[in-house]
Amino acid sequence: MSSSKKSAKSREFRQERRALSLSIVMGMALAIVGITIGIIGGSQIVLFDGFYTFLGIGLTWMAMRVSHLVEEGPTIRYPYGREALVPLIIGIEGVALLATCAYASFNAILSIISGGTKVPNGWSFSYAVTALAIPLFIWWRLRRVAQKSELVRAEATQWLAGAGLGLAILLAFIAAGIIAGTSWAVGAKYIDPSLVIGACCLFVIPPAGMVRTTFIELIEGVPDIELQEAAKLALDHVAFQFALTDRHMRMTKIGRKFYVEIDFVVDPSWTVAQSDQVRHVLFRMLKTIPHDLWLTVEFTADRALVD
Repeated sequence: MSSSKKSAKSREFRQERRALSLSIVMGMALAIVGITIGIIGGSQIVLFDGFYTFLGIGLTWMAMRVSHLVEEGPTIRYPYGREALVPLIIGIEGVALLATCAYASFNAILSIISGGTKVPNGWSFSYAVTALAIPLFIWWRLRRVAQKSELVRAEATQWLAGAGLGLAILLAFIAAGIIAGTSWAVGAKYIDPSLVIGACCLFVIPPAGMVRTTFIELIEGVPDIELQEAAKLALDHVAFQFALTDRHMRMTKIGRKFYVEIDFVVDPSWTVAQSDQVRHVLFRMLKTIPHDLWLTVEFTADRALVD
């Protein structure tokens, strides 16, 4: 790898860790406020949001550790690097968030059965506004780095979901305040636990997607359609340019690494020089993909070695 490419990679890792550090600091502040107000105000949804955010802090710290390990690159013990840690940590994060939602939903159902909770007070309203503003701000700050980092992308997704929850909490608290002084006042007691259940249903979607992505990557499934199309376009171009009609391609993605293996069945008169020309063209076309490309190109005159 050239020095300029190494420098670019190092810069990306630094940006990734700065983004994760910002998420940890702001998450810690929001979690402390949420847990405190949730206990004082007796609001389950505020307490849930605070604990959910607090859990995310620990997972973000784990993501930072993974970023350091991945940046070290291949070692004697790990000749292909430790990119598999990226989807693994994202999967662990998804499972932990799903478990949190399941537990919170169970408690909310028990609260509804027992007669509801307190009507939201002024502190709860203040937290709802904060829980909307801060996540939106953090998501806006992370979105640029998220384009190049799956760890930051997962983090940004959580903050955006948090902003959606903050908006829902605010609107529901306003509705509770309106109906508290009417004949519908008894219904205000059920708004808070109902919000928890609704929020959990909403929050299930991002972590479920994180777990699905982890599963696909760790069992070496095919990557996203965009990567598939880019690789197939390069292969078709080379096949047409060098009249290589019998070709086979496999691909997968683990973390930042994009693995592409291409086998060509050629005539026995095919030369090493021609093989190198094909490789040069493929590398030139695929190097623009924003991943660490691991390209393997093989040539054989025996088709049985390809099947």
